[in-house]
Amino acid sequence: MKTKSSKNDLTHEDILRFRKIESVFLNRCKHFGYKEIKTSTVEPLYIFTALGALRDDKLNRIYSFIDWDGWSGERVALKPDSTTCVARYYGDHLRGENPRQKLCYVENHFEWADDWDKISERWQCGVENIGSAAPESDIEIIYMALDILKNANIRKFRLYLSYPSIIRQMVRGLGLYDSRQKELLEAIRKREDVQDMIKKLAVEPEKGRELNAFLQTPEEIPEYSANYLENLKYSLTKDTYDQIAPCLDNFISICKSLDNLKCNYVIDFSMLGDLEYYTGIKFQFLSSQVRKSRKDILCSGGRYDSLIKMMWEISEPVPAVGFALFARNMIPSIPAVTDKLQNICIYIGNITKGNVEKGQYLCDKLSNLGFSARISFTQVKPEEYDDYGMVIEVDYDAYDDGYQVLSSQKIGKPLLMNLFGEFNGR
Repeated sequence: MKTKSSKNDLTHEDILRFRKIESVFLNRCKHFGYKEIKTSTVEPLYIFTALGALRDDKLNRIYSFIDWDGWSGERVALKPDSTTCVARYYGDHLRGENPRQKLCYVENHFEWADDWDKISERWQCGVENIGSAAPESDIEIIYMALDILKNANIRKFRLYLSYPSIIRQMVRGLGLYDSRQKELLEAIRKREDVQDMIKKLAVEPEKGRELNAFLQTPEEIPEYSANYLENLKYSLTKDTYDQIAPCLDNFISICKSLDNLKCNYVIDFSMLGDLEYYTGIKFQFLSSQVRKSRKDILCSGGRYDSLIKMMWEISEPVPAVGFALFARNMIPSIPAVTDKLQNICIYIGNITKGNVEKGQYLCDKLSNLGFSARISFTQVKPEEYDDYGMVIEVDYDAYDDGYQVLSSQKIGKPLLMNLFGEFNGR
């Protein structure tokens, strides 16, 4: 039987990089007060289909099946998106509590792939800041994503900002039939020749020029700052500005704060995305200058103020904003873990209960200091010492202290004595 290797596997080297991402992510979440949760891998299908949260092309790629014994024959799905699941979790567990909730998660997603060579299982690290409509929460989310990418040692990335509801409102203001609006929005999403389509649809020239000004490609925009948005604002007719004023003013406010943080970004209004629940700012960190495929997305997020309200039929909107790191796409951009001096081997020279427990004690201490410590029941040969920053042998019968450092390349004797007390080093 001929077999193929799955593209969904993570190698040992991939896992080392993934743990780097996860460690930096959870550390930053702790700094900003986010609580970690896990949502179910299998969810009721209707939470993805009933609210119009996902575009049709994404819905068509959901793995779904009948759960005959679990939920009375209900159709369920392997989750393709965590934000919708967190909205479900919020209603199940947090409604009636403090409306301000800051949640984070490390989860995998599933999406049907066209063929065996494509990825159908993805890993994401995400945050959801629920209960605040203030621009400061948008800025916090964007800054966290930026900070995590930098501290994960990803050297090349570019931040793109958009505000889909501005473009949707401008398209609605053109007076087109719903089908034509949908056609135009799809052309915008695909970065097709929108100006030509506007002419074909016989759009009022002034409104067509306004829309086209917002849809310049990033290469055509001379300045990526709040000033650019201010210039767009003053070029609008009063009728168009009145339609989009709250959204545009909010976008300008966010960009001014990002400018103060010396955060570089590109404004690209054609970035509408494949998730329909965004009501405010949307952003992506890309590994390339321009997105060519989903593999270029390192992080994606935005504001969704209506999703929880619609799902749970709450009288008032529950504002929320979040992001997800695309761990699979980040892994190739993270430098390999090659510092052998960080590796410490604790060799159990005489396998007894006391020796193994002592070895575990030393392993825990060193691991807590950031070293990669491991226990071995197999003797390390002297010619292999160079592969480790330190080799320690544990044997209460052979050594007064119960262990001895056989080799140490990086850690000095004073530090070792402070950690472990006196020892006989060679």
